[in-house]
Amino acid sequence: MFELDDLIRVAKRENNFRRKYLYVNPLQGKHMPVSPGISLKLFSGLREKLAARYPGERLLVIGFAETATAIGSSLAYGGANVSHYISTTREDLSGAAYLVFAEAHSHAPEQRLSLNGFAGVLGDPAGDSGGIDAGNDGEKNDGMTDKRVDRIVFAEDEVTTGNTIMNLVQLIREKWGSGSPAFGIASVLNSMTDARLSEFAAQGVPCDYLFRIPFEYRISSVDSYSYGSPEKAGDTEDPAPNDRGAKSDREDATQIIRLGNYRNPRFLSSSADLRSRTDQFVKAALERLPDLKPGAGVLILGTEELMFPGLLLGAALEQRRPDLRVRFHATTRSPIAVSRDADYPLHRRWDLPGLYDPGRRTFIYNLDSYDEAFIVTDSCFWQQGLPCLEAALRQAGNWRITLIQWGDFRYEEQL
Repeated sequence: MFELDDLIRVAKRENNFRRKYLYVNPLQGKHMPVSPGISLKLFSGLREKLAARYPGERLLVIGFAETATAIGSSLAYGGANVSHYISTTREDLSGAAYLVFAEAHSHAPEQRLSLNGFAGVLGDPAGDSGGIDAGNDGEKNDGMTDKRVDRIVFAEDEVTTGNTIMNLVQLIREKWGSGSPAFGIASVLNSMTDARLSEFAAQGVPCDYLFRIPFEYRISSVDSYSYGSPEKAGDTEDPAPNDRGAKSDREDATQIIRLGNYRNPRFLSSSADLRSRTDQFVKAALERLPDLKPGAGVLILGTEELMFPGLLLGAALEQRRPDLRVRFHATTRSPIAVSRDADYPLHRRWDLPGLYDPGRRTFIYNLDSYDEAFIVTDSCFWQQGLPCLEAALRQAGNWRITLIQWGDFRYEEQL
């Protein structure tokens, strides 16, 4: 199994005076490339914790954006006692009724939780007639009415103080009053103090985790590195075709694969629906992928909050083709300093416009060279941000690029 040293690296947040460090997990599939199957195996350990802690309970898992969306989705996808799933978001969702809360130490402190469909699993809020029970983007409510959940479990990669989670707990308790469910927390790492854990226990919020570490564990190490400047897509000239580290007859134009039957994970859904639609996405994507030569290196790149579908696709590709070297990670909104020092986790960074909002700064770390690179997104606005992401990929030696868009194309037609 996993050891603590497998899961924790300390990195320096860029220009963040509230909290100068963050923990980077090399096996999580966010900032650093990893075998998708290893990430899913890691998350399965947390799923076993929930099964043991809450036998017989129906759980609603909330995955925190953006880093823990794959963790939360994995808990819902494979958890026998997880009946529903939703992720928090920083996106503006059409038709959503929100709870808005703060993640004070974050680069983007405002978080949102869409309440659409919540009345179907928690009952009407105190003093409310059920106006927040709309389905996903006006769709039917996925058969969720009267399927009550017993507990909400918040899924995170690492819990430091628990302040953000408790902010959300209090908002839900205020809105639902005596009808509020029980709560819990599941995280890969937990660095809460003994006193803080006792406070949460007194509030009826148990904490499960794979590893507990001391508060501010190893954070002084961020002062021991020398930091360099990030790279910009297009900083270096494209190499000549015969110097690309790939055969010169490859096409440079990015291929586009568009897949439907989409379900937005930022709206509440049943775990059964999440499993069904994600499995269908993986099946459809595998059928559309180009032929992959024996022993090829394959990158699957998630985009911001959308991680789990690409991660599951990568794991399926590993199982189907054990000869391939498949790696997964994702773009992110987190600005983190980079260093060439060997012991530091992040060595290269590209600063890019976002695929969801071209006015937003996003980043990608530790890009490597692969025979095939697949970008998985659910954005309808990727056209404006894609050229810079393509340039970064090619700068790192990736010349066969495919974008897989999983989305509801009705929205594009209205743009």
